[in-house]
Amino acid sequence: MNIRPITREEAAIRVLAEPDHIPVEGNACASGDDDFDRQVEHKILCLLDQGDVWAWAAVTVVVTWGPFEGRDHLGCCSYADENDFKQSGGYFDDMVSEALAELNRSVREAYQQMKEREMAA
Repeated sequence: MNIRPITREEAAIRVLAEPDHIPVEGNACASGDDDFDRQVEHKILCLLDQGDVWAWAAVTVVVTWGPFEGRDHLGCCSYADENDFKQSGGYFDDMVSEALAELNRSVREAYQQMKEREMAA
């Protein structure tokens, strides 16, 4: 089947950050220096106490085109804010690519189903 994939420029991209339920302790940092790791964990916990969801978040990137969507999810994220998360060279671009690939699979499957229905008519 020949259908042009939806591009990043054609799709809408949203970032959802929610509190992560994975404990900060033992998961935020593994530098090999226990004192440093505890300092990092303490800083994150303090930011969480102040209501900063980006301090320790479960992040979902949602890519939509019309009624179709693709998602990619990553937990244990610690960023200053959404802009920090979106910085080039980080996880954001990879997550958009994964979500876009899922979106395009959904579009192709729907297209194939419509073609099969058309042939059966």
